[in-house]
Amino acid sequence: MKPESLHKVAETLRSVHHHHLGVTAQPPKPAHAPSAARLERPDIQSFTSALDRATAQWPGSDLCLIGAHGAIGPTNIDDPSDTLPPGFLQFLDPETLLRIPVGDPEDQGDQID
Repeated sequence: MKPESLHKVAETLRSVHHHHLGVTAQPPKPAHAPSAARLERPDIQSFTSALDRATAQWPGSDLCLIGAHGAIGPTNIDDPSDTLPPGFLQFLDPETLLRIPVGDPEDQGDQID
């Protein structure tokens, strides 16, 4: 990611007022409650950590930064495969804050539009 892209992410993180921030597949599915890699804090380090987890969860997919005022972490003790991975939450009625399209692996500078 180019410095300009990181600056855009930082500005977005600084300006949001959501209780929860996360990275999920684009478009978020289901639209009202997608699973997302949760940001621990609204900063670049938390963003890159969430981006890495989301990339591992949805390889080759376009991603987006989302914000929501509500989130739940579903667990199903009867079926552990139904439980979200560590660091993921289900975001309720999220707003898409920033698209993160998959770019050419040779050019990591054009990952964010």
